[in-house]
Amino acid sequence: MRALQALCLALALVLGSVAPAFAQESWAVYMYVCGSDLETEYGAATDNLEELMKVSLPENVTFFVQTGGAKKWQLKGVPNKAIGRYVYDSKGWRELMTLPDASMGARGTLTEFLSFAGEHFPADHRMVIFWDHGGGSLGGFCSDEKSDETLSLGDLRYALENSLGKNPAQPPLEMVCFDTCLMATLDTANALQGYSKYLVASQELMPGCGTDYRTWAGALAANPALGGRELGQIICDSYMDRCRKFESADMATLSLLDLSKLPALNSAYERLGEEALQSAKAAPRDFFVGFDRAAGSVENYGPNRAEEGSWTDMVDMGSLAAETALPGGEALQSALRDVVAYKVTGPYRRYGNGLSCYYSLDGDREMLKAYCDLPGASPAFGRLYSQMLTPDKGGSFLFDYDLSKLDNKSVDTEGESVVLRLSPEEVNAISEVECLLSWEKDGRPLVLGTDDKVDKNWEQGIFRDTFEGEWPRLCGHVIPMDMEEAHPDYYLYYSLLYLNGKKHYLFSAYDMGKKAFEIMGAYRILSNGQLDRVVTQLQQGDEVVPVFYDYDGLEVKGEKFRISEKPYIADEPLPAGNYNFFFRIKAPRHEPVLTEGMPIRVN
Repeated sequence: MRALQALCLALALVLGSVAPAFAQESWAVYMYVCGSDLETEYGAATDNLEELMKVSLPENVTFFVQTGGAKKWQLKGVPNKAIGRYVYDSKGWRELMTLPDASMGARGTLTEFLSFAGEHFPADHRMVIFWDHGGGSLGGFCSDEKSDETLSLGDLRYALENSLGKNPAQPPLEMVCFDTCLMATLDTANALQGYSKYLVASQELMPGCGTDYRTWAGALAANPALGGRELGQIICDSYMDRCRKFESADMATLSLLDLSKLPALNSAYERLGEEALQSAKAAPRDFFVGFDRAAGSVENYGPNRAEEGSWTDMVDMGSLAAETALPGGEALQSALRDVVAYKVTGPYRRYGNGLSCYYSLDGDREMLKAYCDLPGASPAFGRLYSQMLTPDKGGSFLFDYDLSKLDNKSVDTEGESVVLRLSPEEVNAISEVECLLSWEKDGRPLVLGTDDKVDKNWEQGIFRDTFEGEWPRLCGHVIPMDMEEAHPDYYLYYSLLYLNGKKHYLFSAYDMGKKAFEIMGAYRILSNGQLDRVVTQLQQGDEVVPVFYDYDGLEVKGEKFRISEKPYIADEPLPAGNYNFFFRIKAPRHEPVLTEGMPIRVN
């Protein structure tokens, strides 16, 4: 009897010690907050941190926060010329230490932060949040406003290896969350493979409101037993709700990626690249033109504008695979569905599959080199794009058609239509035909923009304009309108303008179901060409100056006007004057040319 009682007592002691361990699983969240202009000008980091401080945390959830990278902090007590370190836990917010100023865009700063966090804030589940701007695989993330340095994915990989260490079987981090733009890329995922179980990031620009810290941190506080998958879904859903609240959900995206499934996706991606190389070798022109048409038909993310010299070269991986017609496309899509555990998308990003990959939208060889240098970059796709963009020793390209042959090509008229006729060789060498309209304003031709107002018969090589003398206007005023993407049920446009004295891109979409334009908001253009995260909605009383380009690529400011009513964009007849209609022809390597212009007189 005594032996049985002793055994029962021992079991009770063991079970008593185990049960609380499960109930009291601990979380440590490491926040690397590079404030940049987002904090200096808007106090955006302060807003998110103050939201976090409204959550009452239990003893087993701790946030370790490092601040820096901004010229001016608006959160009381945070220094402008030093690195600040803080703890937020069940005892509240308190300063841990102040360190000499350092660049938040330097790999050494990140490495030291992660090393300190791992040593002093261990937990059952550890999470890293990067807060700031993001520029995709090639643009990096966390741009220090004072040093102008930006962390690259190579820096990220270095910092993780030299702080927390790699363990594919049991990664040291439960999750990495990028509260930045454009970081839901295959290359970001590869940089984190072996270091984190999950990744939360956006394919697209991420509005300045950021993730909903009060909601998801509150959920974690209420149930610290949450795993990365469950918490990641809460972050995604609450983010989209938050974007709707701040009128910035139209193009919002957020993905939860299961990095344990990444090896299969990488294998499928490499096989697809090898198939592409074989196809390119067998029929270079046919392959590269078809591949470029596929890349031009899918969602691409962030600013990709030649005029500003700003390209992210990020496209939706799943859609690109689906459009290639290569045998490995289906296998890649299947592997991708395993990696993307959850995603949310706005109405004008509904065709995205949750993960981006590199494609040379700009034809720039330096950008290609930057891609090939990334940790985990695809060798096959690196070779493929090198063949597309780089000549051999004799100066010849594998894709060998000289697009300049179509520069200023003659056009015809049939009735009221402008017609472009191309030979089979010419048709097979190009990837897109769109229209460009210019306006003779004060004796100077100004480009109004590009559109898809073209009836295309690729089989016969006949392209007719469907232009009817109307152009989108903002509250009755002519503005530039460049079509960025054409999807089955909507077109996406960018307009360059000054809004209340600051240079912005205005995003809008033409919704075919609604038969109307939707204004999605304006993003300020930063000095490095990236777009600000803060989405500005047009309002009555705003001052607008449209910005056009002349034929030499020089900016020309249009007439200033003030919005005097509820903002809207609508197709309306052009003002009286002289115009020119061009067909704009594009091909791989991004070297568009214009046909001869057809004069149009509007009375």
